[in-house]
Formats: sequence, structure tokens, C-alpha cells
Amino acid sequence: MSSVATIVYSTTSAYKKAEVEEICRSTLIATPTDDRVAVGQLFRFEFRDGKPSEPLERDIEEMVRHKAVSAYKNLLVPCIVEHAGLIFADHLSANYPGGLTQPMWDALGAEKFISETQSKGRKVVARAVIGYCDGLSVRCFRGETNGTLAERPAGIREFYWDPIFVPENESMTYAEICADGSMGLKRKIELSQSAKALVAFLEFRLKVGDPLLFP
Repeated sequence: MSSVATIVYSTTSAYKKAEVEEICRSTLIATPTDDRVAVGQLFRFEFRDGKPSEPLERDIEEMVRHKAVSAYKNLLVPCIVEHAGLIFADHLSANYPGGLTQPMWDALGAEKFISETQSKGRKVVARAVIGYCDGLSVRCFRGETNGTLAERPAGIREFYWDPIFVPENESMTYAEICADGSMGLKRKIELSQSAKALVAFLEFRLKVGDPLLFP
């Protein structure tokens, strides 16, 4: 692996880009020599619109596998994709709603998502999966954060379910945590299921090196 490796990330989300930039600045990663250095010292991210297709699946990993292959076919370079969803603790074995969280959210919005699913104060697992396609195979990396759903949406950061998810041992939603400028975003990253999944992928890349088909 070269001193700074390029990761092609298939996303158009400004929120996701901001989170990755914060991860590069403030998140430490374990190297094969057991040193811990900032992600940005080892990786740079190139954001592209891979226009991936997303099949409707409760199982987020199955969805992401398809999404990663789809993005690779459009970009023709090794790349990563991500998808995240909420899983009700009492439906953990069924992965519900999981990959269906996004269409439910798009249809209902924050207020109705809570009321229609009767989820005020409900225990949930926030699960994110990073899918990596190098042109030869697809690997998935999972991150999870336990928490509960708020009684009502709170916070001004309208990114997916950030206004209703309260991480375990916290009193504020992700959106409220992010309200404290860059320090708030840094705190969210420390808790984030997406950051956990991304770090797991980056540690894998450090071990295996650059993909064989990288241009």
C-alpha cells in the first residue's frame, strides 16, 4: 500500500462527506504495527456518484452487496458503498425494518415514523454496512450502535433518522449532538455505527493492501 491510499466512495450525500472528513481528522486507526494514527494520514477519499441500485431487502448486508457490485459496474474502479438502517430490538432476528427503514422514512417522515411504528422510547439497533467491491469480490463490514427512539424529533440536522435516534447512555439525539458545531459532529462520530463500519473496512485495507484492479 502506498503511503496515502485512495478510497473511492460512492455517495452524493453532503452529510456523509462531512462525516468522512471528520473521521479523517479525528478518528485513530490501528496499523499492522499496532501504532494508532489519524485516518487522514493513511487514506484520502474520492467521492463519486456510482448511481448504484438498491434492492428492497430487510437484510442490510444483502442490500449492500448488490449496491457495491452495481456501483463498481458504473464506476469501473474498486469502491465502497454504505447503507444504514434501524432494527427494532424486539425484531432483531428478523432484521426489521433494517433495509426497509429508508423507504418507510421517505414515506412517513420523522413524526409519523415514530407514531406509525409505535416506537416512542423503543429500543433499537442502528446498523451500518460498508460494502467493498474490488472487481473480484465483495466484502461487507458492519458497525452497530444501540439506542432508543426519542419521544419526538429533536435537533436541526435533518439527516435520515438523526433527529430521532438517541444512542445508549446519551440523552440527546444524533441531530442534537451535532448541533454543537464541529465538536458535536466529532462526538457523533465517536458513537456512530457508520464510523465503526468504515474503520473496520479501513483496517482490512491496511492488512491486504491496494486492490489488484486499481487503475
